[in-house]
Amino acid sequence: MFPMEKAIWNLLKNSIYYDNEIVLPLIRRLTSQDETPCITIQQASEVYISGKRIPNANEIIKLKNNAEVWINIWCDTEEQRNSLVNQVETRIFQALANHYTTCARYDDGDCTFLEKECATRNVTNGRTAKCQCPYPNDYDYCSWFKQNQIIKRTFAITGKQDMDELDLAKPVLRTIIKVGMNYYKCYNVGGHEIGNLIVNEELL
Repeated sequence: MFPMEKAIWNLLKNSIYYDNEIVLPLIRRLTSQDETPCITIQQASEVYISGKRIPNANEIIKLKNNAEVWINIWCDTEEQRNSLVNQVETRIFQALANHYTTCARYDDGDCTFLEKECATRNVTNGRTAKCQCPYPNDYDYCSWFKQNQIIKRTFAITGKQDMDELDLAKPVLRTIIKVGMNYYKCYNVGGHEIGNLIVNEELL
C-alpha cells in the first residue's frame, strides 16, 4: 500500500454510510470481489520532486514527492452515487477545515491526548463553532495533513469524472474523484523509512 493510499483510507474509514450501513474504503485489488455500493482507492501516479540530507547522528534523507490518488465510487443507482460522492467530498473538505474528527488524537468521540471525551463536545468558543479543536496547542491537535506529512497548501481535488461501465451484464456506475498532493518521506542513510520524524517545515 502506498503511503498516500493509506492516508486517504484513514481519512474515509468509518465516515461513509449508505442506508445506515458503513461503506468501508478498500485498496484496489487484482480481482473484483466487492458488492456495490463500494469505494476503492488507488494511487494513479507518484513523482519525485526533490530531496535533501538532514545532518544528524543518523544522516536523514528527506524526499518530497507528488502523488495523485483516485477515489473510485462504485454504485448501482444515481441515488447511491450522489450520496457517496457528497460524503467523500465533505470528508475532504472537513480535513481542509481542520475538523475535530480529522485530528490524529480523535478516537470515536474521545481524545487520546486528554484520555477523555473530545473537548469539542463540551467547550464553547469560536473554534468549536467551526467544529475545530478548542485549544489546539494545549490539547496537542494533530491534523490529518501533519500526521501524514502532507503539505496542506498542495492538497486539492484535481478532477472528478464519471466512467460508468454500461457494457457489463449488470451496468455499474463509477465516479472517480482525483486528489493530488505533495508529501514527505524520510529515511536514514541505511535505507530504513522513519515514520515518526517531525518535519520542521510548516505543513499547515
